[in-house]
Amino acid sequence: MFVVGWYFSAPAIEGTGKCGILYLANPLDACSDLSNKVEKGSNITSPFALVIRGGCSFDDKVRRVQKAGFEAAIVYDNDDGFLVARNAAGIKIHAVFVSKASGEILKKYTGSPDIELWLSPTFENSAWSIMAISFISLLAMSAVLATCFFVRRYHVRRERSRSSRVREFHGMSRRLVKAMPSLIFTAVLDDNSTSRTCAVCLEDYTIGEKLRILPCHHSKLLTIPRM
Repeated sequence: MFVVGWYFSAPAIEGTGKCGILYLANPLDACSDLSNKVEKGSNITSPFALVIRGGCSFDDKVRRVQKAGFEAAIVYDNDDGFLVARNAAGIKIHAVFVSKASGEILKKYTGSPDIELWLSPTFENSAWSIMAISFISLLAMSAVLATCFFVRRYHVRRERSRSSRVREFHGMSRRLVKAMPSLIFTAVLDDNSTSRTCAVCLEDYTIGEKLRILPCHHSKLLTIPRM
């Protein structure tokens, strides 16, 4: 069951709301000090007082409920009129105004420790909270997406930079070939320091052919003909 009410001359309900046990004020109009006061140190969970409109101002009713030790005043209408709160000075408890029909329904549940009344935040506060949470969630999602985008972009650029530094081998340059020592093939020496056949193309040398010496560390002197 939901009962719609209006907050007047009192601190607004914050967070998820406030729960408490509803008691009937005595006297019901709270135009004089309440006889059913809440004793300090009692185990009563957040006691609320139900008060009827009329006889005195709304603010005076709330102050007497506060003086009696209650944590909220629920004032219900007596003729379905409109209530105007004037002076909220000194009021520190929650105060709610509900219709006559709602008040009659609430009277049936007063004094029952097994039934709690929940005072929820106003729709305006709830709407702002929802908007704030949605905005923060949107910012968080945007930050995550932006981080993923820049990390991916960084890795792509890094891979491109790395691949650009790797050059495909197209053979030795003419400058390197000319830098290799050369000799004229005359004959195969008896000390077996030269070879008759090229180690690259496996063709036999001919006398008078100019050869290039490879920069390797084989036991034999490997040479190739100049291309």
